[in-house]
Amino acid sequence: MNSTIIVTAADSKFFELVQGTILSIREKPQGHSVDIGFLDVGCTPEQLQWIGQYVDHIVEPDWNYDIPDIDRQPKYLKALVCRPFLPEYFPGYEVYIWIDADAWVQDWSAIELLTLGARYKNLAVVPELLDTLFHPYPFSVQAFRRSEYIKYFGDVDVYNHLYIRPFLNSGVFSGSNSGIHWVAWKNRLSQAISMSRDLSFSDQCSLNLAIHNDLGIDNVQILPLFCNWTVHSKLPLWDPKRKLWVEPWKPYIPLGILHITTKQAKDRKTHVANTTDGFKVEASLWYPRSHSSPIRRYDYVSANQKKIYLDYSFPLMTAIDPGPHPWPYLRKEVPHLCTADLRQPIIGFVSRDEAHILYNTALKLQGKNALEIGCWLGWSTAHLAAGGVILDVVDPALADPQIYGSVDQSLRSAGVRSNVNLYPGYSPGKVEEIAQQEDCRWSLIFIDGNHDSPAPLQDAQVAERYAAEDALILFHDLASPDVAEGLNYLRDRGWNTMIYQTMQIMGVAWRGNVRPVEHIPDPAVNWTLPEHLKDYPVCNLELSRVLEKVKSFTLLGFERLWSLYSLAKQVCEEDIPGNFVECGVCRGGSSALLAWVIKNYSRRPRKLYAFDTFSGMPDPTEVDRDYRGVAANDTGFGSGALAAPISENLEVIARELGVWDLIVPVPGLFADTLPIYRDQVGEVALLHADADWYQSTMDIFHHFYDQVHSQGFIQIDDYGHWQGCWKAVHDFEQEIGAFFRLHSVDYTGVWLSPSENWLVVRDGLTEISKSERIRLSKINVGLFPYWEMETEQLIQELEGLLEPILRSPQPEDYALIFLGDPDPQLANQTLEIAAGNIALRLMEEGLELSREPFCSVVAGLNPYQWERLIPQLNYRYHLKRERYPKGLRPAIQKLPVLLLAS
Repeated sequence: MNSTIIVTAADSKFFELVQGTILSIREKPQGHSVDIGFLDVGCTPEQLQWIGQYVDHIVEPDWNYDIPDIDRQPKYLKALVCRPFLPEYFPGYEVYIWIDADAWVQDWSAIELLTLGARYKNLAVVPELLDTLFHPYPFSVQAFRRSEYIKYFGDVDVYNHLYIRPFLNSGVFSGSNSGIHWVAWKNRLSQAISMSRDLSFSDQCSLNLAIHNDLGIDNVQILPLFCNWTVHSKLPLWDPKRKLWVEPWKPYIPLGILHITTKQAKDRKTHVANTTDGFKVEASLWYPRSHSSPIRRYDYVSANQKKIYLDYSFPLMTAIDPGPHPWPYLRKEVPHLCTADLRQPIIGFVSRDEAHILYNTALKLQGKNALEIGCWLGWSTAHLAAGGVILDVVDPALADPQIYGSVDQSLRSAGVRSNVNLYPGYSPGKVEEIAQQEDCRWSLIFIDGNHDSPAPLQDAQVAERYAAEDALILFHDLASPDVAEGLNYLRDRGWNTMIYQTMQIMGVAWRGNVRPVEHIPDPAVNWTLPEHLKDYPVCNLELSRVLEKVKSFTLLGFERLWSLYSLAKQVCEEDIPGNFVECGVCRGGSSALLAWVIKNYSRRPRKLYAFDTFSGMPDPTEVDRDYRGVAANDTGFGSGALAAPISENLEVIARELGVWDLIVPVPGLFADTLPIYRDQVGEVALLHADADWYQSTMDIFHHFYDQVHSQGFIQIDDYGHWQGCWKAVHDFEQEIGAFFRLHSVDYTGVWLSPSENWLVVRDGLTEISKSERIRLSKINVGLFPYWEMETEQLIQELEGLLEPILRSPQPEDYALIFLGDPDPQLANQTLEIAAGNIALRLMEEGLELSREPFCSVVAGLNPYQWERLIPQLNYRYHLKRERYPKGLRPAIQKLPVLLLAS
């Protein structure tokens, strides 16, 4: 017999809920053998038959008290008044845990804490802190509690101020068999029943009075809120990665027990809740049966895209049920969240995914002119404008003062109103008028206006007439054949075209020197295309399926996988010569992905060489520690870890993707295999270094770095996580006298291209490009400008440095090294203006400028790389506002300040 029992109760109306309670216990590994007791307060024989399969005891409780009008009292109230008698109904247990039928166990940690709490202090409860914390009228909560205390106990609560204390919830609690709390609770409940015929809150009020007045709050174990999360007080967040309900604040602790309190919460089958990544889901708060997902509809955003959250600017935006919507082309089967404005719920917004396509497209065209045909209430407008385009918006609805005011207010709230011109009117006429009056050509055009033929075609025609030479045109709602007429027109006119598989299907047409954004369709959706779109290519539909397949064969997160894919695709599209090499294969998911890119995009024959021991990690050295300083062998990933036999891993996923013939697996230690295969591999276009340890990473660079094509790429997987890998990268830098320009992928991954290396060169011994070299001379001066400051002031300061240097007998003795971050283009432009002003001034004086100082605008170095560079500087030049590499202000300020005679 177990020492702990979990007890619940229900009548026939609560049967569906209590099924979730019971299954949430039994379906967990820890709950297979735990004892469960059930109090039957009105279930049918059929229901009891089902319950009997899962519980150890079924008991029909008595009233236990002399109840006024007992024949009129609902039978389910027995479940309230019998709680202090649990040891008598289920004798022989040390610990009793009660869970209401409208609560269920998500994480077993709550059961463990309830058990420990009962053993430690005899009684463990969870306070209802959320009621007063989040209720819009907290005094009303206190007033209700006060009235309940008075109803059951007279004015005793006024004396003790109980009503201002948080309620201790009796829906989830635990108690030890020997605790005196059972007697105290029984007595207080008897007192409450004698005072009132309404028993609905008698158990809870009597428990609270017993704790505060009889036992003392210090003698009760108070448990954290996640042990009994009352959802009516505050909806939890959904964590889409862990697929769990969590607390609505960081660090997002998983909820142990969800308590679906209040009738309103029980009656609603779904709620719209926020997610930990800032989006929304429509989900059931009930226990998900048979490991099904509680999520009905959800916000999806392509994982490779930059995220933005503008919901705060649209306070009346709400989730809607697409089921009853009359439009025949609404794709109701797609499980993405549908939203609309409460004032006009029949007219939906673009989905979250579609809004992000707009935003990311606009980011690629920052500063360019853009046009939107059809904005409705400004949701799509805000996303376009947030991307930095200068946006003209045409919509007849803007003639309505209320709609115009709503759009104006939302755009102001989003901080983008100054980038947007709102024009009431109809397309194509209004578009023609704006284009001719403003002499305007648009680089980005979004068409989402009248969806009935011939309007989409007319919109496309006017868009083409006034599109820039390098232009991109987006369409929404291509599920409608009428809307597709516009995209068809541009395709037939020679534009490049493509489909985005989104909720309502977006399309893109482009020409000139622009490219559409990459988008990954939701891999959880079985996508289909309507017949009228069958001939269009779909952006990354197959890639979405490939990424899902390789996930279980790799330790790489999405960001590093996407980076590898993007670099490999760029190599293939630009036809950079060379094979692909992966050093550190593990289960082979990333190898298979790279080979798939070769198969689908490469213009020339290539192979993927996959180097690994395949029998586990080699021995680390002392320097091989994780980012916390923990020795590698103490992390669980040390010597011998991650063994992955080729036939059970790499070969399996490679054959599934149909790329096994493109992969050359090479088992063994890098020190043994890389020298042997170096000549066979030949030139390398893409090198993936996933070696973790110092010596392994050094082996990779020593044997393959010189074979990487100058325009090729190297991705390093463990730069941020393993100290040995980090040290190897920078030790190798020093060996070759270079600074790598490291592009961050995520917290650990980086990539570089040899073409972007900064090489340190002294004087004029080598003919080289400024942008690729740090030029040093006899007098090396560091400058750390704050480039975003007032340009005129900074230019004057730079002129004050450049003029005396250019007037000096030997300007070439000076080398000026500028920190170019965060915007090297702005830095170069500002420097050129200052240099041009001085050159013009000196030429007007008749001075000949045959020599000049060396200038290097250095961007993309991390603080460690600057730390290596600073000792090579002789001076710094002081500016009014400066920006230093992180953590290096003291080292830079130790440099002597350069003083020049004006």
